[in-house]
Amino acid sequence: MLLAVDVGNTTTAVAVFRNRTIVWRRRVPTPSSWSSRALASLLPSPWAGRVTAAIASSVVPRLNRGLRAGIHRACRVRTVFLDSRTPGGLVLRIDRPGELGADRIADCVGALTLFPPPLIVIDSGTAITFDLVDRNGDYCGGCILPGIDIAIQCLADHAAKLKPIEFRIPSSPLGRNTADSIRAGIFFGYVGALQHLISQYRRELGRATKVVATGGMAGHFKDRVAGIDLHAPDLIFHGLRRIQEGLQG
Repeated sequence: MLLAVDVGNTTTAVAVFRNRTIVWRRRVPTPSSWSSRALASLLPSPWAGRVTAAIASSVVPRLNRGLRAGIHRACRVRTVFLDSRTPGGLVLRIDRPGELGADRIADCVGALTLFPPPLIVIDSGTAITFDLVDRNGDYCGGCILPGIDIAIQCLADHAAKLKPIEFRIPSSPLGRNTADSIRAGIFFGYVGALQHLISQYRRELGRATKVVATGGMAGHFKDRVAGIDLHAPDLIFHGLRRIQEGLQG
């Protein structure tokens, strides 16, 4: 069985594959370090004992060494950490390939298992990212926006009279109190931004371009943003699986 790990700034998630089917998944807050207890909460021992290979996408480099060691102790396998140089990923036609996050590479490879290129991949989490795959199947760039939670926190941090609020989808763009006004401005502002960017990028790539959305916050935009063809919560895991298959030949 293959263990696929997605280490994000806010949460870490795993999926265990039997062939191409996910048979176990779990998500936990990303810890400050990978203790045995933290790893066990993510991957209980009954599953750890069945793992025969492991691949990880991590955007928190300081945690990689501890995660690699923890997986080796629990599963007795060597973990491949995806980066811009990993075979089986994408041809990266950008200025500085080494700066591109492993999660964005895996998302794009995952999208290529669903649709032929060209593609637009939207990942909504701590940040909202757009990644573009051209008609040749090569990565050609994208953009990054602050995520919803970051935007709310930024307002609270820089306005003396504003306090942090818990986000929920507003029923109307017309806020009748401060908290609802913040929710409305951020949410409907992002809906507009996402639709505009989809339109702009489809002009670049062609009208037949498919748009795939993923990420922990993507559900907020489901059926609310015009132009998204598919919501795929497990996109990054299927990308990691595809890359691991390529490494195995």
